[in-house]
Amino acid sequence: MSRDALPHDQRRARRPAGTDARLARSRDDRRIAGIAGGVAAFTGARPDRVRWIFAGIVPLSLGIAVIGYLLLWVLLPLAPEGDPGDA
Repeated sequence: MSRDALPHDQRRARRPAGTDARLARSRDDRRIAGIAGGVAAFTGARPDRVRWIFAGIVPLSLGIAVIGYLLLWVLLPLAPEGDPGDA
């Protein structure tokens, strides 16, 4: 069995320095609940692409992706007012 060279606390995933992006529902870029706008702001993608990808996944997952969307709607907080990533 091989041993890691890094201690446990250094092996955990961390955000890059200078990044304080948080996954949150968008206040401004929303069609239904702001999920796609929030995911787009978090990942740096265009919101329309996130919506198209989700629309393609829904029939492939037989609608199960809608449950994920509803869970995100309930669990994700709204972005703070004036959030620069929410423009």
